Amino acid sequence: MSISSIGGTSPVRGTGATPAPIPPVQPVPAPAPLAPAVRVDIRSQDPGADRRAEAPRTSDPIQDAKAAQTAMEPRIRIDTDTKAVVYQEVDPNSGDVVVQLPDPVVLKARAYAEAAEARTRSVARPLDRTA
Repeated sequence: MSISSIGGTSPVRGTGATPAPIPPVQPVPAPAPLAPAVRVDIRSQDPGADRRAEAPRTSDPIQDAKAAQTAMEPRIRIDTDTKAVVYQEVDPNSGDVVVQLPDPVVLKARAYAEAAEARTRSVARPLDRTA
């Protein structure tokens, strides 16, 4: 008569193979320090290359006034049709817009697309279903 545990299994003897030895844990070396962050300087090294760069001051106030007038005047506005922020550089002498971001063509395309979307939204009607 043998006594066995309920639901237990008898130990299985293998073929005598033993598990492979586990190598000891090796410490992980600290990472090398990171290089300094990247720095970008968008200013030109040549002051004459940038038309917006401030002209060097001279002792003649008339030349200083002329140099100040030739500098472009930045202007920021909100487009009424698209509600987008628009950056412009204006020539103070003539009042002409020299640079505009985003381009006027892009603003017109956005306004057209928004108007077309508004037209399709007003035409589409939800269906009422009753059970």
